[in-house]
Amino acid sequence: MIHGSESRFTSFFETFLYLVSLIYAGTVSLRVLFYRKGLLKSRRLPCTVISIGNIVVGGTGKTPLTIYVAGLLRGLGYKVAVLSRGYKGCKEKSGGVVSDGQRIHISPEAAGDEPYLMALKLDGVPVLVGRDRFKIGMLAIREFGSEILVLDDAFQHVQLDRDLDLVLLDAVCPFGNGHFLPRGILREPLGQLVRGDAFVLTRSDPVALRSGSRVFNALTKGRPVFQCIHVPDVLTEVKTLPSAKGEKVSYDLDFLRGRRVLAFSGIARNEDFRMMIENQGCAVARFLSFPDHHKYSDEDLERIRRSADQSGVEHVVTTEKDYVRVAHRISWPIKLLALGIRVSFGDAEKAFNNYLEERLFVTCPRC
Repeated sequence: MIHGSESRFTSFFETFLYLVSLIYAGTVSLRVLFYRKGLLKSRRLPCTVISIGNIVVGGTGKTPLTIYVAGLLRGLGYKVAVLSRGYKGCKEKSGGVVSDGQRIHISPEAAGDEPYLMALKLDGVPVLVGRDRFKIGMLAIREFGSEILVLDDAFQHVQLDRDLDLVLLDAVCPFGNGHFLPRGILREPLGQLVRGDAFVLTRSDPVALRSGSRVFNALTKGRPVFQCIHVPDVLTEVKTLPSAKGEKVSYDLDFLRGRRVLAFSGIARNEDFRMMIENQGCAVARFLSFPDHHKYSDEDLERIRRSADQSGVEHVVTTEKDYVRVAHRISWPIKLLALGIRVSFGDAEKAFNNYLEERLFVTCPRC
């Protein structure tokens, strides 16, 4: 039962968050308007720029799609580099090269977990981090001769011009509760989706589009919409933190079937990871959840190790994003495995790939 004083406090707090969210939304809209009118100047890099982003806070699958797009473009023969802000990494402010495409030059703490993961998974694609995307974009062009730059999580980075804006939305809950930060998860008003060139609905199971679909269809009318899901990709044994390609041991996904495991993750959707682990046919004796981008302390790692001992499990399983934060931090008494994921467009893969190729034929022709 909620007492009157508690109820009044809750009502006051919700009203406060609502007012702050209106101020936030107005500030964001005004900023975008200033750039559109030329009162604030966007800068242009001398190459093709593709932005991958979203309109909400939280995980919509930007990193897997960035890896997919960069790998696709690399396969088409383009010189590609990935630019990321390097959220919570030591190099976020100053900027730097995470990978030259062959070797990794800085730690996960310096790069940020997601850029480091992209550097591990992308062969022949340099990965750079820094808050100033123009500065690190010019560095990529000078050092690596990049023809195409893929910006990770950059829909709101309007101070840099781009040739293509790919906007990701969660098919199940594309707009959260419909409120702006901090009351909700919207980064900017829904009307700003008009800046998107194409949309990718992630987690698009056949019954996924339950809420917001009418609003979504109105906002995206006349622009391409693609649907994808995230599927398990590879299972990697983590002995130490690799600094170059090929320094890891991989297993078939069937390796987990029938085994008893402890799993943990610190991502936006921990429950999704738990379900993915269980779908591999293993028994999850215990699951430990941590906040997104969690910086694991020594106490956290000791808790995981102790829980594994007490649960009598055969293996510890985590996400690739988490393993880059913990692999070099502790000597694991049993095998630590990282389950990777990838984007799957299913039957729409050819359509999505063709769309990118057609857009690039205009902005970055190869023949």
